[in-house]
Amino acid sequence: MAKEEVQDKYGVVYWIFVLLGTGTLLPWNVFLTEKEFYDVRLHVPPFNNYITENFMSIFCLVFNTANLVALGFLVRFQKHLSLRVLVLQPLVITLIMLVSTAALALRVEIPGDLMAKFTLPSLGLMGLCMAFLQGGTMQLASIFSITHIRGVVSGIAVGGLVTSSLSFFSQLRAQGGGGSEAQTAADVAPAASVYFAASAAVIAACIAGYWAIPMLPYGRYKLLLAGIIDDPKERKMLTVDEDYEEPLLTVVEGSGDSGASTSTGQGRTETTRAAIVCVESDYSLYSRTWQARNAFSIYCLALFLCLCVTMSTHPGLSAFICSVDNPAKVSPCAARNDRDGLLGRIQGDLFVPLLFVLFSLGDFLGRFLSGYGPWAHGAPKPLSILAYSVLRCAVAAAVLFCHLVTPTRWLLQEYLSKDYWPWGIIMLLGATQGHLISTICMHAPSTLMPTEQSRYGPVTSFAISAGCFVGSFVSIGLSSVFQQH
Repeated sequence: MAKEEVQDKYGVVYWIFVLLGTGTLLPWNVFLTEKEFYDVRLHVPPFNNYITENFMSIFCLVFNTANLVALGFLVRFQKHLSLRVLVLQPLVITLIMLVSTAALALRVEIPGDLMAKFTLPSLGLMGLCMAFLQGGTMQLASIFSITHIRGVVSGIAVGGLVTSSLSFFSQLRAQGGGGSEAQTAADVAPAASVYFAASAAVIAACIAGYWAIPMLPYGRYKLLLAGIIDDPKERKMLTVDEDYEEPLLTVVEGSGDSGASTSTGQGRTETTRAAIVCVESDYSLYSRTWQARNAFSIYCLALFLCLCVTMSTHPGLSAFICSVDNPAKVSPCAARNDRDGLLGRIQGDLFVPLLFVLFSLGDFLGRFLSGYGPWAHGAPKPLSILAYSVLRCAVAAAVLFCHLVTPTRWLLQEYLSKDYWPWGIIMLLGATQGHLISTICMHAPSTLMPTEQSRYGPVTSFAISAGCFVGSFVSIGLSSVFQQH
């Protein structure tokens, strides 16, 4: 019997997963890059002085705490939730919140304390939604193939690169230097509203993409195989193909009675295809080794360490790096040095935004390169991945020896006293993070038995969020220890 597997024609489903990946971390990226807007907007009197002075710290705490709590819930209960709850509903809630924020940004007469009372709960709610999206999107992609998992993680990198680039160019268009008057809420509101509205449009596109997946032949085929959708007029599982010893799927196309099927009939045709599950299944290869029995846990530990190492220095400490030609002795960096033009700006207020762009670019390249090389075609040994994650500590530690301009004097010796050092280190930090995360996310499903596949999305997402959470506290500790008090 001839077998045929439905293909992802033109890669449409793949690009939908790239889009879903972009939307997964979009709320985090958008609010993180709108710091300048909230620095102005929350100071509209009357305002809460503590919130205005510590908004970014409070933002990270509220968002990550909500995200971590939700992921902890999903580790236990995701297998009982539908994809509609995990993906569609969080996207709709995020869309509503972004549209509301875009509209609220134009209400410049609203005082800062009331703006904070709306913004902080919104951040918590979007942190919850992001947790569901992280777990649900990765779980949905694992139904399809490694390529589609890589599409999700690549989309996450694309989102970070786009938002950091937009932030850089928006500051490039602004006037550098400290001679101009301070901006008002009316000055920053239009651009912020457009930014939030554009982000809402991306989320709307994600919703449309999610709805399109089961309507596409490849998407419907995979969802039928996974039992996500079950239409008796279309789905009939045969037990074993005598030649290939694989389950087959007969897809009935056209109209007709749903009773006994025939290979040909008036107004209907049947096509028998191989029911191939595309998630890797090389678990049995090392089934008797300690590494295989604990492979998924080791992968998740490596994910945790990867994000913990990154967050320990970026952006908490890297945001204090200035050009060696910057005249500032304490934070913040001077807006420009004595040089005119773009070079003066890059050595001034654009130095840190450029670092963020380089990190995002490195992260994107790392995820792209994960599709090549020996680790792209087979699951790497778990201890190799763990060693890779630990070795990244050396890259992160190099940040501590760059030209850091902190609120009080930085105590460590400045060994890397050229501007190209932080550029290269931050880009390498991003590249190794992207490569490591993408490699783990591609191969982690192959370390789980079929009955354990529901653990993949929530547990890996929890490891990532926990790493970010712990790494943030490590960053605060390093900043406190190595500054003069």
